[in-house]
Formats: sequence, structure tokens, C-alpha cells
Amino acid sequence: MAVYDSSAYDFETFAPKRRVEPEEKVFRPRIVRAPKKSFKQQRSEKLNYRNKFIRVMAVALVLFTLLGGRIYLQVSLTEKTRELDQYNADIKVAQSENVALNNQLYEIMSLDVVEQKAVKDLHMVKRDASQIRYVEVDTSDNLTDGVRVDE
Repeated sequence: MAVYDSSAYDFETFAPKRRVEPEEKVFRPRIVRAPKKSFKQQRSEKLNYRNKFIRVMAVALVLFTLLGGRIYLQVSLTEKTRELDQYNADIKVAQSENVALNNQLYEIMSLDVVEQKAVKDLHMVKRDASQIRYVEVDTSDNLTDGVRVDE
């Protein structure tokens, strides 16, 4: 078996060499780490954070409560306004019905209708002028202290 040397076919030796360009100086920020905190500092920061969190949550709770109350009162006001409008409409209907009933009552109770009913249904007779008697009241009777005095 024959061994072939492949170095004769190495074409990289004939290729132009690439120049290596120098790297540009790039600004790289330096990482600065915070110094280690003591246990008391960590505890006081946690307490401060907890106190701020509680305050923020309390303010948020108050604001949401006020917002919810405002919405509830607006809905209640709208509902009461609709109810009031319905009552006003009912009052107008009742007033118009009252006017109609008063007109009907006037028609039923007018003197002409009563006279017609008395004559037709009850067979009553209207008096003539000759049947009417006029009585004169003597004005000479006087009352004095509850005692009648005839003059």
C-alpha cells in the first residue's frame, strides 16, 4: 500500500495571509458591587419597605372604597330617579283619571239628569207654580237671652 503525502496539495500556503487588525478599545463598564450590609441595616430596610407597602395598600384600599362608594351612590341615585319618574307618571295618570271621573260625576249629578231620572224612572211630577205656597215669617219674634219675647 502506498502512502501519499498531501502536503504538496496544501493550497493555504499560496493564499495571501489575512492581516489581523488590532482590536478597538471598547468601553466596558466596570461592575461595582454594593458593599455588604449588616443584619441591622437589612432588617431596618425590610421594616421601611414593609411600612411603605402597608401605607400604599391602605391608601389604595381607601381610594378603592371611595370609588366603590361613588359608583354605588350613582347607581342608587339613578334607580331612585327612575322610580321618581315612574311615580310622577302614575300621578299624572291619576290626575287625568280624577278629572275624567269628576266630569262623569258632574254629568250624572247635574240637575237636568236628576230631574229626568225622577220624572222617567221614579214617575215623579214636577210642581206647577199654582201648587207652590209661600210662607211669610213674622219678624216680630225676638230672642233675648234665650227667652222669647212677644211684642
